[in-house]
Amino acid sequence: MKKNLKKMFVLALAVMMIFSLSACGGDTTTDEGGEVIFNVATTGGFDTFNFFSTESSIVYDWLNISYDSLIAYDENYEAIPRVASSWEQDGNTWTFHLRDDIYFSDGEQLTSADVKWTYENAIDSYMYSTHADGFDSIECPDDFTVVFTCANAKPDMLYQIIPILPEHIWSAAEDIFSYESEQLVGSGPFIYSPERSASGSTAFVKNENYWGDVPVIDVLVFTEYDNSDAMAQALKLGEVDACYTLEKTQLDILQATEGIEAGAYNSFGFEYLGYNLLDELCADQSIRHAIDYCTDKNLVVEMSYGGLAEVAYGPVSNTGFEYAPAEARDFNIEKANAILDDAGYKDTDGDGIREMNGKKISLELITSSDRASWQSAAVNMLITNCAEAGIEITWVPMDETAMWDTCYDGNPEWQLTMDGWGGDADPAAIMCIFLDYEVAGYAGVSYQNPDFDAAYDLAYSTADDAKRAEYIADCQKILYEDCPYTFLCFDQNVQAINSAEWTGYSATAHGLFGNELVYNYCHIAPAK
Repeated sequence: MKKNLKKMFVLALAVMMIFSLSACGGDTTTDEGGEVIFNVATTGGFDTFNFFSTESSIVYDWLNISYDSLIAYDENYEAIPRVASSWEQDGNTWTFHLRDDIYFSDGEQLTSADVKWTYENAIDSYMYSTHADGFDSIECPDDFTVVFTCANAKPDMLYQIIPILPEHIWSAAEDIFSYESEQLVGSGPFIYSPERSASGSTAFVKNENYWGDVPVIDVLVFTEYDNSDAMAQALKLGEVDACYTLEKTQLDILQATEGIEAGAYNSFGFEYLGYNLLDELCADQSIRHAIDYCTDKNLVVEMSYGGLAEVAYGPVSNTGFEYAPAEARDFNIEKANAILDDAGYKDTDGDGIREMNGKKISLELITSSDRASWQSAAVNMLITNCAEAGIEITWVPMDETAMWDTCYDGNPEWQLTMDGWGGDADPAAIMCIFLDYEVAGYAGVSYQNPDFDAAYDLAYSTADDAKRAEYIADCQKILYEDCPYTFLCFDQNVQAINSAEWTGYSATAHGLFGNELVYNYCHIAPAK
């Protein structure tokens, strides 16, 4: 899931209200009403609350607190009951028994019909399609039983953090992909509040009628800041209570600040250099492999991440599934030169840039200007090293939205990009982006390989954990050889909280927030 910085709602009344919240700084209650408010600083807003079209990682978090899902995770990412109180498996058939005490915020009861409608339509969503795939049928023998008959063994059946939508709302929408409403009718522990939200802030109030653990706090606010330095300073000054994602440079400072708990946590994602395979030069595997050899990943980890990342050779960061190639293309400019020599690229005019048939290896690298603070070290390293191999790289930073509008599957009018992806607790899920781009994938680089598609299908059609691990490794081996991406690293998320003012939270290996868990949002409480 990629972050998107666009905003949806701009209400004058809400602006005034949110300013009153912000004026309270790090205080845990407002001046009037005695409400407990928890304010989280972010550096990005959101694109849309629409379940089907959102691409935003933070919206993924917000939907998880606004709606319920069939199952939830414990801190070890083992499935635990949520909407489903229990379940059983019989071959390729899964039966989920639902709670009968869950109601949407408009008073309508959540039933099996809502689950069926959500799953049958989620197959067309941007973020939830992988886990909603693979069903022959979904049946509802009664209001609180859902029977999923799978086409094959479905190993991700208990990786189902799919928000259950109210059928009576969404089935009436003329177009579910463009449907927008300021009133999110959900059954989760929080309810989106457009009245308390504003340009730059998004607010949720606790669902007093929630069937589960009713949140301790009354209002949960996410406030957008221009940069992570401003976020860290706001936390130190008590203007916010926590920071959702910080840069690596703030970690040491915040860890040394009394009353603040800060840490670097694992992510389910990776950072990459992507090659547009529709471009004549980038389509040449020898050029891609040469650039791979020119990429000093250890330097990227050290200079761009302050050591808070791990070198990556594939897309899967989940523990135990990381790919280790038998012969890694580690930093070696001599090998890069040898590959290009063998491919017939020569510098015939002495300008330092190799060419073939009059076409120079001159490439344009597009990045997001919003991420330039860390990418500059990686980009400058790449420019310098590639120049020694006779490859010219020109850096073109642009607005993040403009970058995404340019670097997408099927567009031949770009060459290189540097960005990142986020996955989830299912180790195979993140690889769906590499499926045939004309059918199901969306890696942005127009990648196609039927061998990869076949290996990916095997990973999603076996219930044998050992075999599935082999198929996931096979997928990554194919991707490493094809090199549609140079996988740079698995980055860590830096998050922080005012531990002097707040208690009741728990930091897992994947952080405080944005980790597919709702525990902290529901249990965070004033320390005094």
